Amino acid sequence: MVASARLLTSVEPDQHQRFSELAAAQGVSSSRLLARLVHRALVENPEAKVKRLLEEAAAGNAPAEKYTVRLMGLDAARLESRAQARGVTASGYVAHVLRAHLRADPPMPYGEFQELKRVVNELAGIRGAMAQLASREGSTQGLEPSLQENVLKLLPALKQIREKVQDMLISNSKSWEAPNV
Repeated sequence: MVASARLLTSVEPDQHQRFSELAAAQGVSSSRLLARLVHRALVENPEAKVKRLLEEAAAGNAPAEKYTVRLMGLDAARLESRAQARGVTASGYVAHVLRAHLRADPPMPYGEFQELKRVVNELAGIRGAMAQLASREGSTQGLEPSLQENVLKLLPALKQIREKVQDMLISNSKSWEAPNV
């Protein structure tokens, strides 16, 4: 059994009576209710809570904290609409938005991530087809010279756009694996 220490306090008689009634209504003694309140005050201390959460995260055994947010009316409708547009639940969408804000490196919803990966592949295909078309010899097989010159100028830009989108996808993917800092 864990050793315990006594906590002595003085309150006004009417507060003592009301506290005793509150304890009785909860089916515990006044001492037990006071112990619960002390425990809650220590656990919910903002600095101590942040320290505890950081220690648990560093140890790799951080349980999910539960937070409740209430939205009403137009805000709730907008949340549902945005979540449905991304094919996720409202709570999943809120989690994405909060991670983006907290990490300053937002991970995007899976569906949008997959769509951008498809775009990267299409850009590579378009660039390849344009390069092949512009590199054909002779005016009868390829493009007219001025158009061919413009296509050749466009190829590096297409490559750069593809690489930037691909780099963004890679860093986004890594942000899902990054520790919560």
